[in-house]
Amino acid sequence: MLNVYIVRHGQTDTNKTLAINGSGTNLPLNETGIKQAEALRDSFDIERIDYVYASPLIRAKQTAEILDQGKHEIIYDDRLKEMNYGNWDGEPAAEIHAKYPQAFDDLGYFTENYSDYCTGETYRQLADRLMDFWHDLVNNHGNESVVLVFHGTASRSLVQNILESTGISKIGEMQNAAVTNISVDDTSKKAFLRYYNRSAPCDFFLEPKS
Repeated sequence: MLNVYIVRHGQTDTNKTLAINGSGTNLPLNETGIKQAEALRDSFDIERIDYVYASPLIRAKQTAEILDQGKHEIIYDDRLKEMNYGNWDGEPAAEIHAKYPQAFDDLGYFTENYSDYCTGETYRQLADRLMDFWHDLVNNHGNESVVLVFHGTASRSLVQNILESTGISKIGEMQNAAVTNISVDDTSKKAFLRYYNRSAPCDFFLEPKS
């Protein structure tokens, strides 16, 4: 069975100030984000992992490097980048919400038609590139353990589409440096959610190390 550990990057200043943090805000981790990634590293047995994939954006790259400790050659894939929010990227979320309340759902996330009001990537475009990556991953890996280090909205979209949920609004956002575990049956390719949004300190592995 394929085991996939989805990791959201550590905190950046745009996370801290609640600005819109898409692929256009290519900021490094802040001090808190580095500590979060280090805490995850200390709770996560990277020796159990066969492959590490990451978004090439700085915040994901740093998180992957801290978590990996130089154990693997990290594979960077553009398809794992965060959603591109266009002209809203980097803007204070509160200001955008005040101007375009119809673009936000009850939990404060962007609605599925938010891109009607800005130049951002659509959820369909995001899902298409993420699922293209996912199908390649599932087809190229079997009984292995893989880490994916990427982003908040992108991870929500990937989980939603893997589990065939009817809408992204049903999937909450992972916390910075949190982990979600999905297993995939080798034969049927059916995916199973083992846990969602688990943070350090924690035992992230459900089975004893062989």
